[in-house]
Amino acid sequence: MTTTSATAKIWYLKQVNLFKWMSKEDMEQMAKVVVEKSFRKKETIYLPGEPGKSIYLLKKGVVKISKVTPDGRELTLAFLKPGEIFGELEVMGETTRDTQAEAHSDLLICVLRRENLMQMMEMKPKLGIQLSKLIGFRRKVIENRLENLIFRSIPQRLAALLIELTHQFGEPVGSAIKIDLPLTHQDLANLIGSARPTLSDTFGDFKAKGWVDAVGKTITVKDSKALQALSA
Repeated sequence: MTTTSATAKIWYLKQVNLFKWMSKEDMEQMAKVVVEKSFRKKETIYLPGEPGKSIYLLKKGVVKISKVTPDGRELTLAFLKPGEIFGELEVMGETTRDTQAEAHSDLLICVLRRENLMQMMEMKPKLGIQLSKLIGFRRKVIENRLENLIFRSIPQRLAALLIELTHQFGEPVGSAIKIDLPLTHQDLANLIGSARPTLSDTFGDFKAKGWVDAVGKTITVKDSKALQALSA
């Protein structure tokens, strides 16, 4: 490892909320055991059934986390952006993966193996507490998403999703908000548990009402208040 690569790793680790409280010495120790890996768009990072041997820290790009429903459809649980961690649920529980992680764009990630993570948590108990909080939050998000699929109509699901995406990936453009994440209608359908034709009809209705607009895979929310009212 060169000095430059070690410095770059330490700088990145400081951007991850889970590690911001650590000392310079802690960061240097972690940088020694973290391995950088790159993935091309559409490349799989891990599949369901694989052992949870590592956690992943997203440095560059967007990761899609999904699972296959009992009827064989893909359900997208989340899109993650730089600075976020994934793969932690199975690592802490020592279970096999029940989700799939895929590169939604070209990626650069840092990989931390389970044994190194456990050693660090023994030395720094606060890390285990912080990680447990993160896992609890992630589970709550997944539970809420699955609950929405059961109790909300397709228009309500889509409205709630678009508002969520503006919070996570939104960029103000005048009075509108552009979602800085390329998404197809199939991507949206997978996020709300809908058939693509149904999603397209619903999105077309939102567009006709002036609530949203789209150019290619770029979506712009023009009336977030209307979407919030529908999703409430």
